[in-house]
Amino acid sequence: MRQDQLEEAEKSFQDALELYKQAQDAIGQANDLRNLGKLYMHQDQLEEAEKSFQDALELHKQAQDVLGQSNDVRNLGKLYIHRGQLEEAEKSFQDALELHKQAQHVLGQANDLQDLGGLYMYRFQLKEAEKSFQDALELHKQAQSVIGQANDLQDLGELNMRQDQLEKAEKNFQDALELHKQAQSLEEAEKSFQDALELHKQAQNVLEEAEKSFQDALELHKQAQSLEEAEKSFQDALELHKQAQDVCGQANDLQNLGEFYMCQDQLEEAEKSFQDALELHKQAHSVLGQANDLWNLGGMHMHQDQVEEAEKSLLDALELYKQAQSVLGQANTHYDLGRLYMDTDQNNQAENNLSTALAFYKQVNMQIYEAYVLELLSQLENT
Repeated sequence: MRQDQLEEAEKSFQDALELYKQAQDAIGQANDLRNLGKLYMHQDQLEEAEKSFQDALELHKQAQDVLGQSNDVRNLGKLYIHRGQLEEAEKSFQDALELHKQAQHVLGQANDLQDLGGLYMYRFQLKEAEKSFQDALELHKQAQSVIGQANDLQDLGELNMRQDQLEKAEKNFQDALELHKQAQSLEEAEKSFQDALELHKQAQNVLEEAEKSFQDALELHKQAQSLEEAEKSFQDALELHKQAQDVCGQANDLQNLGEFYMCQDQLEEAEKSFQDALELHKQAHSVLGQANDLWNLGGMHMHQDQVEEAEKSLLDALELYKQAQSVLGQANTHYDLGRLYMDTDQNNQAENNLSTALAFYKQVNMQIYEAYVLELLSQLENT
């Protein structure tokens, strides 16, 4: 990232932080501070990073957001590693592990154990490192995280090398390679989701569980070709979030269920899931979550040729994406509005929205979507 881009990113986070303060949205402030901390870490501004992570932790405590606290503590652990404060780092990773256990967040626990294993390796505490990596591997299997398992096996291979256990090392490296190949084969299927996820993270509101739930279903669908198992994965994630009293997590699970039902053309179930997700995202004061729910509802209404309902949902989504400063969200919504207006022969409005979508897609370098928009604009010129 160039210096001017880093400065622009910092300004965006600071502006968003001010808006969250005005809205008295503690979780929004906390997530924004966490992202600021990561940005400062990237710039090696460790004092500013630590203050941001500590402030985020305090706000997540006020909001009783256990998952948020666990992520803040883990980030502090990484910062302490960077500084060479190994005792503080170990305590942070252990605290993060306990919090992820409280939240019943399997993937979070696995990642914490992976971090602890790396720390123990650095200290040459090889028995503790091996136990941490093995425990992480088991949990990554439970979470069906292919890339997580691959990284654990790679870490175990490096550990075996230090212990001169060359046969074990070779086997672990080979197994890691196979899993990395599997993960690579999923890239095309996940690309658009990952692009959106990365930008949404910058807007502070997507939890790790959203990605995990999506990958659970995707992995099950790929490996077992079982739609019932994929649906069960989403339902299980929803139940765990209910147990953890994680409102935002429940909302994201319902959003994923709605997308699943849309793919199966189960439109009644999809609409109910999106509406339920919208209500929960409102409770959680998640502006970006509400925007995504409304955008999904707009797409569903378009699928059903419900023009007025689609337009209202998309316009409401657009306003919220502006508040959340989600460039990709605005781009996608303008694109869908352009298609909607094309279908209803409102060509001027269609052209305006498609041109705006094109400008936003250029900002985030989404060339494939730029091509889609240009194709629609050329169709308009020929009408």
